[in-house]
Amino acid sequence: MISAALLLFIIVLLVSYVIFASCKHLIYKLNKRVLARNMAIIKNGQYISDFDNLTEDEIREKIIIPFFQVLGYNTYDRREFPVFQKRAPFLPDYITKKWDSSRLCKRSLYIKYDNFSDDAVDLNNKKYVDNRIQGVNIDELMNKLYFWGECYILTNGYLYLFFDKHYKIGSHKFTFCFNLKNFSKSDIEKLAYYTKQYMFLDVSDVYRVN
Repeated sequence: MISAALLLFIIVLLVSYVIFASCKHLIYKLNKRVLARNMAIIKNGQYISDFDNLTEDEIREKIIIPFFQVLGYNTYDRREFPVFQKRAPFLPDYITKKWDSSRLCKRSLYIKYDNFSDDAVDLNNKKYVDNRIQGVNIDELMNKLYFWGECYILTNGYLYLFFDKHYKIGSHKFTFCFNLKNFSKSDIEKLAYYTKQYMFLDVSDVYRVN
C-alpha cells in the first residue's frame, strides 16, 4: 500500500514537472516574439532619442518603468512592484514580488538606478567597474544582508546589467547586459528569461493546479 502511494506521488510529481517545463518553454517562446516588438517601441521613442536631456525622474518614469512593464510586471501594483526611491545607496529602488493571496512567495528582481557611464561597463569581460566616489557599490548591493532575490539589475536608464544571485563578491561580473539603444535578436532571447511570466512560474503552481 505504501509502495503504491509512493509510486502515485512520484508519477504526479513527474507529470507536474513535465507540464511545468512545457509551460516555461512555451512562455519563453511567446515572450521572445512580444519583447522584440515592444522593446523596439521604447528604443525608437522620443525619450531614448532625447535621453541626454532627461532628468532622473523622467528617466525613471519614461524609460525604466516602461521597460519593466514590457517585461510583464504590474508597476502600478505596489505589492508586486514596490518603489523605494531615495533610500540608502545599498538598497534597491524597486523589487518585483510574487504573491499568493497574502503570502509573499518570491522576490525575483532587485533594481537599482545609478547614473553610470558606458565606460563603467566592460562588455568583453562582463565587468562593471565604476571608479566614481559617489557610484554604487555592486558588492554592497549584492550583500546577502540586503539582497534576497533571483537577480539584481543595475541600470542607468538604457544599459541594464543583470547580476545573478550566485554573484561572487569582488568579481564585479554581470551575467548579461541589455542595451536599450542597440540590442540584437540574441539580446532579446536572453532578456526573455526575466519576464514576469517566466520568473514567477514555479513547479508548485502546476502541482497546485493538478
